[in-house]
Amino acid sequence: MKQFLSGKLVRGLLGILGLTATVGGPVPATTPAIAAFASNGCSVFPEGSSFACCYVHDMKYWQGGTLSERRRADLALHQCVVDVTGGNYFASGLMYAAVSIFGLPGIPTRVQWGYGWADSRQVSYSPLTPAERAQVDSRKQELCRAFTPSPEPDKYVVDGEHWIRADDARQLCPSLGTGSVRSK
Repeated sequence: MKQFLSGKLVRGLLGILGLTATVGGPVPATTPAIAAFASNGCSVFPEGSSFACCYVHDMKYWQGGTLSERRRADLALHQCVVDVTGGNYFASGLMYAAVSIFGLPGIPTRVQWGYGWADSRQVSYSPLTPAERAQVDSRKQELCRAFTPSPEPDKYVVDGEHWIRADDARQLCPSLGTGSVRSK
């Protein structure tokens, strides 16, 4: 079962499904505005220790981009859930399958690829323009300023209630620097 849920068969099948989404698409005449980042955690899955994985994954989906960026985000979610659950390939496989199917651009869900943008970017895979990248970076900086060290070591509180691992926080927010996080 472990090999099936995390194996090439499932990834291949889901990759074929991903081909039904529009690749590329028209470039809008003006740069759309990206909404402030919002995460719904792990959607319909119990969060437990996986919230941090889902939060980081949501950040990638919020900004959108290319098909290869989406595949990397989905595989990173899968690996993160395996890591934080002590090797629960069943849960990580279910999550991987769900995001691979329901996160397609053009599928009307609240967390489809590129959900932070107006409808114009939610129907395709395309690289962010320099102007869009600047907007994403600006919104991420706002978000990063709100991260606070958790009472637990090597974690940051991201929304007053949930935490993410310090390594993930530094990946999202390079301004946090390196080293151990000291609790308040």
